Amino acid sequence: MAAIDALSLFAEHLPRKPYCTDDLTAGLQIRPLKTALQRAYIQPNGPGMVWVMVYDVDRACIDPQDWWPVWETAGLPLPNMAVMNRRTKRGHLIYLLEAGVCRTELAHLKPLRYIASIERAYTAALDADPGYAGLICKNPFNDRWLVWEIHGNPYTLGELGDYVDLTAKAVSLPSDASESFGLGRNVTMFHTGRKWAYRAVREHWAPNGLGRWSEAVLERLQAINGEFPQPLPFAEVKATAKSISGWTWRRMTPAGLQDLIERTHTPEQQAERGRRATNQAEAGVASGQARRQSSEQDRATARLMRAQGYTQQAIAVVLGVHRNTVSSWLSDAQ
Repeated sequence: MAAIDALSLFAEHLPRKPYCTDDLTAGLQIRPLKTALQRAYIQPNGPGMVWVMVYDVDRACIDPQDWWPVWETAGLPLPNMAVMNRRTKRGHLIYLLEAGVCRTELAHLKPLRYIASIERAYTAALDADPGYAGLICKNPFNDRWLVWEIHGNPYTLGELGDYVDLTAKAVSLPSDASESFGLGRNVTMFHTGRKWAYRAVREHWAPNGLGRWSEAVLERLQAINGEFPQPLPFAEVKATAKSISGWTWRRMTPAGLQDLIERTHTPEQQAERGRRATNQAEAGVASGQARRQSSEQDRATARLMRAQGYTQQAIAVVLGVHRNTVSSWLSDAQ
């Protein structure tokens, strides 16, 4: 693919009505794409997908002493573009992705965590601004900036990940600060919100209750977002809330849970569980743990989540029990 295609690839996935501005101190506006492309700063990614990774390098992208690009010094691959201040040569390094990464669907939490780890690793390697929110970047279509189109070949996450050590503790176990900036905010909000939703949805089961449930999820995610030093845009919070509320409402249903309870709690099975509980109590098992293991609703929820493909560890986290307890609950149903 020719290098000249870098700009068209950048433009291909821009939001239809992105945030934009000519003056950061004056705030951001939402404008039609045709208008936004004339502004100095533009939103590169929509609320639902990540197609562009941007790094804010607060020094000359080409070292004036030895003329080495900062990415070569850091041992990273060539960015697709560098969009720089004409005077200082400071600017944004732009990497284009071959496939977008969803920020909202439950099934895509793993790649979202993966791209957040890559983002942290590249930020550290480039000594880029870790507090850069990523909402807007220097617009490569605006004449204010010096634009260096380097190549037009988008990257896979695997290709980007090959250049950094993603097993490093600072990457695999991010600090509170790194979870509060960049894509780490999406991961934190998404993961925290969905764990709460698995249990909370049961409080909202009622005819025509989806609207109230959706409002409750949105309110919860707005509270989580409000704790970040630089909160995510409302559009991203709303998209994530819609995904979580819709998924849990479709999958975690009272009918499905009741059916599972009826199939896994026959009189014979209950009698066997009672015998086991008695033996455990006689063996000195803590009463609190025994009460947890005797919770029919949590047992049924665990089996329902397992049937939907969740790992035992994930179920344990959601229900607040040890993984061995989940294993025991699941084996009872076999």
